[in-house]
Amino acid sequence: MASVEYPYGSEPYSTLEVRHVELSEPQDLGTSNKEAVLHPESQYPQVAGPQTQPIWDTSKLEANTASKEAITEKDNSDKAKRRICRLLPRMFYIVLAIVVVLIIGAIAGGVAGGLFSRQNTTSSPTPDGKATPNVNVLNISNLAASNWTDAQGTIHRSVFFQDPYNSIIARQWNSQNKTWETRNISRLMQSATGGPINPKPGTSLTSASSDSKRGPLYEVQLWFSETADDGDTISWVTSPNPAVAPYFWNYVSSGIKTWNETHLAAAWQRCPDDQCDGYWAVAYQGPKGYIRVANSSNWTDSGGGPALRANAAAAGASLALLPALNGTYVDGLTLATQRRPTYMGRSTLQANGSWKQDDGRVLDGVDPLKTRQFAATMMNNWNEALFIALSNDGSVDAARWDGEEYSSIPEITFAQGQSTSFSAIATTTDAMFYGIADDQIWEYTINTSDPSTFIFVGKIYPD
Repeated sequence: MASVEYPYGSEPYSTLEVRHVELSEPQDLGTSNKEAVLHPESQYPQVAGPQTQPIWDTSKLEANTASKEAITEKDNSDKAKRRICRLLPRMFYIVLAIVVVLIIGAIAGGVAGGLFSRQNTTSSPTPDGKATPNVNVLNISNLAASNWTDAQGTIHRSVFFQDPYNSIIARQWNSQNKTWETRNISRLMQSATGGPINPKPGTSLTSASSDSKRGPLYEVQLWFSETADDGDTISWVTSPNPAVAPYFWNYVSSGIKTWNETHLAAAWQRCPDDQCDGYWAVAYQGPKGYIRVANSSNWTDSGGGPALRANAAAAGASLALLPALNGTYVDGLTLATQRRPTYMGRSTLQANGSWKQDDGRVLDGVDPLKTRQFAATMMNNWNEALFIALSNDGSVDAARWDGEEYSSIPEITFAQGQSTSFSAIATTTDAMFYGIADDQIWEYTINTSDPSTFIFVGKIYPD
């Protein structure tokens, strides 16, 4: 027995433990050797006065019992009044604290997850320098486009880009059923004996298509850069029969070494009177800075010397390549290149197979440090051409070749559609313009009678 100080003297202290019926204070008795009995929290020991009546006095006993019941009811009533949401105040505040902690944890987790997602998801640059997450198009993706026409007169167009997973995606148009179809080229090449392909993130993309009547020959090709142990090389994929087997592609690595982050530009040159299959050509910047054009006669030897010497070309020069018209048939090539200090210049392929490197200025005021990309298209039955320069701020400048001279177009108007800041552009040879903006790809048709106006067609990706 133990004793503690008590107002009325020394009071015995028992090892019998009173267990409170209060959920907010659970008692751990698993390791105790004490006996426990339940005792309502509202009932406490009362100090009793001198007993003047015998215990067998029932009237006093009933009155005393009634008095205790009244006190108990009052205490219970007071407790009921003190409850919040049917819980004792202390229990209510404990539950409230737990809920608040859970809410704060959820908010913190959401913020952390959002930050992690932002760090691991590609994003698109906006004019104010901020970035928004991309879900459709790789934020540094380039764009390529080409077109061909089948024997029935149906127009086919292909637009290529990279998705946020670095896969090369093709959107292909059929003018007969007026639909765009999506094909994941990287996925299609996973099971190919020559694949899989491994394009560099943000690689320059360039495409050309053929529609020779000899054969007939219909083919779509796409060039891109891959990284090898000894530097970057040009590779490409080919759809050899796009009308019948649009999901079948072949892969080829050329082994052509390039300048780091080189731009690419490609063209298919028709054979006069369709007496041959024609030939493919791709322009690139070589490891020493010169601009060369390789062709399908021998990809490892570009022949004809450089299209532009290294000391005249800007590092990472933007390029645009077009078939040229020679009399009544298409023959030769016209190459637009980024020149130092600040202009777009022209090189032309001559009849003897050599390049005339300095064949006039296409567009002045093109600063290589503020220029992102070039594109070009033919107009008016191949008699005219339009050359376009995309600036880092998303705006475009252009120059028109009318068959005799170049003239600058002061401003491009994007009619029937909101003028948009583009991160990449592409054109087909039938005067269609494509641009990546706001994680989407938009299509315009160029007004060939007034090429300062681009008429809005619609969004081609996503659906």
